[in-house]
Amino acid sequence: MEPLQLANKGIHEKVIDHFVRMKRGRVLDIPCGPGALSRALDDLGFEVAAGDIHPEIMQVSGIQASYADMNAVLPYEDGAFDYVACVEGIEHTENPYNAMRQIARVLTPGGRLVLTTPNYLNIERRLKFLVTGSFSKPVSAERFRDFFQGDTAGMHNSPMTYPVLKFMLESNGLEILSMEKEKTKRNQVFLLPFTLLIHLYTRLWPPRQRRKYLIDEVNSAVVLQGGNNLILVCEKARS
Repeated sequence: MEPLQLANKGIHEKVIDHFVRMKRGRVLDIPCGPGALSRALDDLGFEVAAGDIHPEIMQVSGIQASYADMNAVLPYEDGAFDYVACVEGIEHTENPYNAMRQIARVLTPGGRLVLTTPNYLNIERRLKFLVTGSFSKPVSAERFRDFFQGDTAGMHNSPMTYPVLKFMLESNGLEILSMEKEKTKRNQVFLLPFTLLIHLYTRLWPPRQRRKYLIDEVNSAVVLQGGNNLILVCEKARS
């Protein structure tokens, strides 16, 4: 039986496409969930270590998941991995800054991080935020108790916009090499007038102001007209 994929359709495929082109080495899959990505990376010939705050949900035979809390110190040595795959995990942490520091710590210099996270700045979510004031669905105390059973690991505790995510990466010595979306959302064609209005308005900003707010990046087609998720490939500084 194939292990369950918890990420949105298209994300694992894009992540695997990146790893297909990479030199084989040691990779940490965190959070690994049921192990669908771990299985695929193992099949590609990578030496896979799987970590999760709930290692008991691993469904893959031959790969043992270890307990790894991204809010705390990860149970791996400095520079232990050539690669880290963090698929739909960083937004679930209560302390994403710690998680990013730990990911950078366990990567070898020159190692790469393939990170996916929700795209909270596409035009659809921007308009939803304008109306609701929330980037993700609010969780009531009752739903937290009943649906999540008091476990915050299943929640989007830290919804991060691209500028915050970029700061977290770069402040930990991780340079963004590429960024892409997992899919194109057809319904966003109806929101094109709002997209054009944003481009027109920000085009009038002086260059300094545009750089300050990363306008060229946050209003790029990948972000503003992107799908539900961003897929980033980052490299750790070599010195």
